[in-house]
Amino acid sequence: MDRLAQAAVADVDAYWEKAFPETFGGRKFEPVKRLMSYDSRGPGVQVCGESTQGLVNAFYCPTEDSIAWDRGELLPELNSTFGPMSAVAVIAHEMGHAVQHRAGTVSGNDATIVLEQQADCFAGAYMRHVAEKNSEYFQVSTGNGLNSVMGVLNNIRDGVGTDFAKEGAHGSAFDRVTAFQYGFGEGPKRCAKMDAADVKQRTTAFKFWKEGQEQDLPVTAETVAAVEQSLQDVFHDTGAEPPTVTTEPASCPGTKPTSPASYCPDTNTVSVDMAALQKIGKQPDPANPDPAYGDFAAYAQVASRYVMSIQKAAGMSLDDEAAGLRTACLVGSWTGLLVEDPIGQRNPVGKVRIAPGDVDEGVSALLGEDSLIAANLGGQQVPAGFARVDAFRVGFQEGTAPCSARYGG
Repeated sequence: MDRLAQAAVADVDAYWEKAFPETFGGRKFEPVKRLMSYDSRGPGVQVCGESTQGLVNAFYCPTEDSIAWDRGELLPELNSTFGPMSAVAVIAHEMGHAVQHRAGTVSGNDATIVLEQQADCFAGAYMRHVAEKNSEYFQVSTGNGLNSVMGVLNNIRDGVGTDFAKEGAHGSAFDRVTAFQYGFGEGPKRCAKMDAADVKQRTTAFKFWKEGQEQDLPVTAETVAAVEQSLQDVFHDTGAEPPTVTTEPASCPGTKPTSPASYCPDTNTVSVDMAALQKIGKQPDPANPDPAYGDFAAYAQVASRYVMSIQKAAGMSLDDEAAGLRTACLVGSWTGLLVEDPIGQRNPVGKVRIAPGDVDEGVSALLGEDSLIAANLGGQQVPAGFARVDAFRVGFQEGTAPCSARYGG
């Protein structure tokens, strides 16, 4: 684990040696002064004013200009669960904090979430460097490799109902993945621009502000009908004829059925397998191998087949890779118009609402290998989870307009 962490530090240093002056007006990047490895399972030592005993973490200490990591529990767990690049991503995130202090992109008055998501963004910029085969030590694929990295961000997100303004907040899975993708797609200059207004404008991390806000919506025929009405409300202005949504079996000759929902172009019908949908709508259980993501992830499967009808009405292909990305984008646009936001940034459409945690359920499903949210008519989803989440994010943030423009086919 120490060799992996040291290689990560060396590689991130090499990246910033070139990227730092390009980003910050020619200024030279200085490596951190001290590296500290510890075992959280053993007797504690003092690092940055606290004991390492039981401290399953990796962190940057500005007062000592040091980076520390737990070689006993944290890095082995990341390596075992998500693969070695997940540990590299965590080190890159901590190095992002060192970059902040060297560049002066943050101040003591900034909320924790700004610091953390800017560091996520800097880690994304570094990971682009690796993906482009510029790293001396590492390689990462834009498919499973980046899926694993984003899986870490999904795994270490803030708890549901955490206020983004709270001290120590890092953001929801959607927020953190978004910040990472900004860095990967646009580079460190985009990260340097990240501030409180930027985070507030796009965050989905809200504290609970009314009783029962995070209650799951039971997966029943009645709630499927409510989701159908919501989809009709959101996509009314497209002019497409709404498909019929049925919870009864429906045949569609010549078209391969998909689970838990299928779209039949010939009859403009979405048929839902309620038993399969209810399994997906359960909360995840590590003891149960069947895929489960939560209620919103289940309804997003239905939405994915519904938006097939919109693409069909526009004369677009339904069976290629572009169709999968358009689908994710359109489902994202529907999702963005359901967010119940106490800050008042959005104007929800219809009666169905989603609350803190629901969007993260969608992200978890998008990173899975069995979801329809970014799948074409036949159920084939885009191989790269990064691309799936990115298309969903575009729709969520920008609406339906870019879905056909960016993912034409």
